[in-house]
Amino acid sequence: MVFRLSFALTRMVIAAFQLWMPTNQLVRWIYTDRGLKWGAPIAVVLAPAYFQLGHLFQERIETGGSGWWWLALAWAVINCLKFVSVAVRAPLMWAYRAARRAIRRGAAGPTRAAV
Repeated sequence: MVFRLSFALTRMVIAAFQLWMPTNQLVRWIYTDRGLKWGAPIAVVLAPAYFQLGHLFQERIETGGSGWWWLALAWAVINCLKFVSVAVRAPLMWAYRAARRAIRRGAAGPTRAAV
């Protein structure tokens, strides 16, 4: 019973994050067939931006700022790592899907018009 409730709670939290966090929606769009070609360029722009933002938040913490800056720092680090993984995975997924499409077209055999 406890495991079932914990899995249900985890599923609800993940669904809420996927729905309400714009970067998760962007990553989900990148992994579609239309978005894969934009994966690396978007990640190359956004990963350093989130890194710099995290650096700014870290400076605020070190200069004696509010403890709430830790939450902003965690948000920036998570998004930076998310887009670094997109920069690595998107070109690989694009190549894999292109090869899979080519194999599928080649495995279909000759068409009647060609025979």
